[in-house]
Amino acid sequence: MAQTSGRSAQWILLTSAKITAIGVAPLLLYALIGPSDGNPIGLGLLAMLAVLVGVLGVALGIVKFVIDFIQSR
Repeated sequence: MAQTSGRSAQWILLTSAKITAIGVAPLLLYALIGPSDGNPIGLGLLAMLAVLVGVLGVALGIVKFVIDFIQSR
């Protein structure tokens, strides 16, 4: 049972990292290939929200990983 819980903690961590990467990627691409005088407010808000969700997800995954580790001992 501990392995299943450990895998779910890993899934939470990886999914949070993916959400962050997917949310920040449009802003980074716009900065690389977009017009120099552009003002991508919406992409900045999307990146900010994605980072917030990603950090909360990583924190939740770490807490779940630690709880599972303590319970398996």
